[in-house]
Amino acid sequence: MEIKTKKIGNHTLVHLNGRLDITHSDEVEAKLAEDVQSGTGDIIINLELISYISSSGIRIFVGMVRELDKQGRKLKLCCITPPVKKVFDVVELLDLFEVFETEQEAVASLSK
Repeated sequence: MEIKTKKIGNHTLVHLNGRLDITHSDEVEAKLAEDVQSGTGDIIINLELISYISSSGIRIFVGMVRELDKQGRKLKLCCITPPVKKVFDVVELLDLFEVFETEQEAVASLSK
């Protein structure tokens, strides 16, 4: 699993690359928890290069939404691939997140 982060003002853009499953969930959760605890703005996660997500991956995002909400911040997802979107649809949790088709749309929403 490859995790790249980039600051956009006080917001954070995260690019994930690989399979987000039980094998990598601890690593991803630890890195994203750093961003949640150390940042002050919203977090965008680009899922364009995620080929698979398991329930452990979904759990990470749900936990982030809860923690960010307590801080008055948002978790935004973008570029969700069809196989990953299907998993979100099955568990009926996509409504928890702000979802954008493109990274540009997600970044543009930060100023709003």
